[in-house]
Amino acid sequence: MSARKRISAEQRKENRKTVSLAVLKNVPTSPRKMRYVADMVRGMEVFKALGVLKFSNKEASNKIEKLLLSAIANW
Repeated sequence: MSARKRISAEQRKENRKTVSLAVLKNVPTSPRKMRYVADMVRGMEVFKALGVLKFSNKEASNKIEKLLLSAIANW
């Protein structure tokens, strides 16, 4: 492997350490409704987002809250 590729791969690996990933599958809710709730909390701090999801009336907020807790556990 060339030096440039190795350095690039190391940088990507370092960048991935700060990102957590969680996937939600087989949810019988429309993507539009899920996207609405996800947009409400996108970019927020984690604990503030959990508070918003906890007191939201939307059905999808419960599922997104579980997903967020899963992402925290994966981190």
